Amino acid sequence: MKREKYNPNKRINNKIGLYAFLGIMSLVFICPMLFTIISSLKQNNEIFSNPFSLPKVFRYENYIVAWKEANMSKYFLNSIMISLATVIILAIVASMAAYVLARFDFKVNKYISIFFLLGMMIPMHTILVPVSYLIGRLGLKNNLVALVLLYVAFSLPFSIFVLTNFMKGINLSLEEAAIIDGAGYFQIYTRIILPLSVPAISTISIFNFLGAWNNILFPLLFINDDRLKPISLGLLNFSGERGSEYGPLMAAIVITVVVPLIIYLLFQEKVEGGLAAGAVKE
Repeated sequence: MKREKYNPNKRINNKIGLYAFLGIMSLVFICPMLFTIISSLKQNNEIFSNPFSLPKVFRYENYIVAWKEANMSKYFLNSIMISLATVIILAIVASMAAYVLARFDFKVNKYISIFFLLGMMIPMHTILVPVSYLIGRLGLKNNLVALVLLYVAFSLPFSIFVLTNFMKGINLSLEEAAIIDGAGYFQIYTRIILPLSVPAISTISIFNFLGAWNNILFPLLFINDDRLKPISLGLLNFSGERGSEYGPLMAAIVITVVVPLIIYLLFQEKVEGGLAAGAVKE
């Protein structure tokens, strides 16, 4: 059987094609954000006459209008509190559940794992009616705690799935050595498992933060009080009230996306490392 000759030109051409494709895709994703940032510093007539040109006069007052007059500051703080509470509760609950499923062998272990896996397969929209009925019956509308618990419930299966796979890859000899030294299960969890699981916890935390920050469906259904609305719902209201003021509207969009963007840029290595490490067992 003849071996195919190594062709360096073919490899170079493949790399050029790959980089060209990645460059085009980068432009596809960067251009809308660039247009939004530039437009947030313009007046309406400048936006329509020269969409991608720099503004003649940088109108920073658009951000002041969005932040103060459109009440984006209150919506921003609400979203920060909701998202952080969701992330903290999920990190604690999911890591504990994942530790049990990954390290303890008992009869119903497999069934509990399947139960959480099934939770990932149920679309959120299919259970909106019973959830809405329960929220109404329990009088939990306009309640941020109830909203956080809804986010936790729907994000828990994915978080447990990622953390369980990651913890199964942690070397058992570390725990055996800790047990010989007299450590209990809770000490092993807090001093060995949690520190080693930081990449996976960072991964699920970023996904859960983005999910809570961007979610508009639950706030739209269960939050009517303007003082409690998150930024996603505030942006929707702003678009309806001042839809013709495109400069302040673009500024409000920039305010909305800047936090998730910064968080991902700071922790993208941990996200990629957490997802990749969970697939490798030692």
